[in-house]
Amino acid sequence: MKKGIIVNNSVKDFFGQAGEIYPPITKDLLESAYNKNYQFVSIDDFKLLDELDSNYVYWIEILFRAHWAATSNLIRYNKWYELCHNSSVVKPNYIAFCSGLRGLLECATDTYDALGGVPLTLAQALHYVEDALLRRKALKRAVSEELEDCLIHFSYARKLNKFETAPKSHEAKTASHYISQLDSADLPLKNLYAELCQVVHPAHQSTAWLVGRKDESYTIQESDDLAFILDLCQRYKECIEYIQMSSVNISMFIFKVLNKTQCSELYNSSADKYDMSRSPLHKKIEAAIGIQPA
Repeated sequence: MKKGIIVNNSVKDFFGQAGEIYPPITKDLLESAYNKNYQFVSIDDFKLLDELDSNYVYWIEILFRAHWAATSNLIRYNKWYELCHNSSVVKPNYIAFCSGLRGLLECATDTYDALGGVPLTLAQALHYVEDALLRRKALKRAVSEELEDCLIHFSYARKLNKFETAPKSHEAKTASHYISQLDSADLPLKNLYAELCQVVHPAHQSTAWLVGRKDESYTIQESDDLAFILDLCQRYKECIEYIQMSSVNISMFIFKVLNKTQCSELYNSSADKYDMSRSPLHKKIEAAIGIQPA
């Protein structure tokens, strides 16, 4: 971009319609999610509880972890989005934008892997959750290793060193594993990720965009960051819109399911304002809640 030229591109030029829709929704959801108090019982203390109390603690801690994950996911998403926004709409910086978009992509695919199944699984367990929270004696006591592993993986997964002993749920998967689950011909996320990595890493593409060529003559030219950012956003328009939608919607649905429990301290009033009835996941959640055992 040449000096003196004013950037007047809109958010939609870079992030599509999702860039106009989701930032205010994220802000709204977070305002209702901050500063909740999560309390966890030690394993030794848990063993001393009777059946009703231990069932209550088990499920309230699952709800706490779900809320924790949904909230921290939105904060992380928002930070990466801010970097992308500031390095495109505000002050174009191609390398910073690629770094931010790569982070946003990794964030979205990690969220899908760890939390994508949480809203529906939690909805399917609502009957057991209600028994536990109301301390009702149940004919069948239920636990959900799937929810435990997903929520623990989201919050604690990391690259383990060779001397570290930790549960499997603490071991992070590779970025390529997360991305491959959502990659398709219509959403070429692998291609996008590879391109972003080549720019961010000290590879040929990290400097090649600065080189101008005419016949056999080469020059290092003033960077046209805006043009390169817009070109990238146009070529991967569907991918960029999808990763925004996916990240926010998963947290939204977790909040919506939590709102259906008796755990009033986790209630998110903002989540209930948004109509998600057109989403296939909404229909599955409603069906799961509708067939809860009497």
